[in-house]
Amino acid sequence: MVMNKKIASLLLLLSCNQAIAADISLTMRAEKEVPVTIQGTTVPMLKAVKRIAVGDTLVITLGYQNNEESEAYNINIDNPIPAGTRFIAGTGFGKGAVFLVSYDNGTSYEEDIRVHNTPVTHVRWRFESLPAKATGEVGFQLQVERADHQLMR
Repeated sequence: MVMNKKIASLLLLLSCNQAIAADISLTMRAEKEVPVTIQGTTVPMLKAVKRIAVGDTLVITLGYQNNEESEAYNINIDNPIPAGTRFIAGTGFGKGAVFLVSYDNGTSYEEDIRVHNTPVTHVRWRFESLPAKATGEVGFQLQVERADHQLMR
């Protein structure tokens, strides 16, 4: 796992749901953009999160791997949005996946295209299939809205 253990318990609430059991492994990293000076020029770079503050934008990236010798079908990768943070609309990414959001604690999902007055509670990446031994990454961005003791565990 590539991330600071203080926020691991907050962010690493992942599940891989599938209609037929498959051996899919997941990893995660939390990063934020920081200014770095390279040969006298300051450029933004993503660095592993060591400390977070209200107002920070976190980039959450989940790595996946199909450990099976055969194709896996109907794969969902779910991630709840942690207390004290807000999902940033339009930031979900993942090649080959349909990105969905939930406003009702994961009971139902829809595409990230509508504006709601209620916050996103969960995000999901849906894959029709993953080839044998396939690997890839999916992710999204969060805004830290309040100092929550769970963020500092």
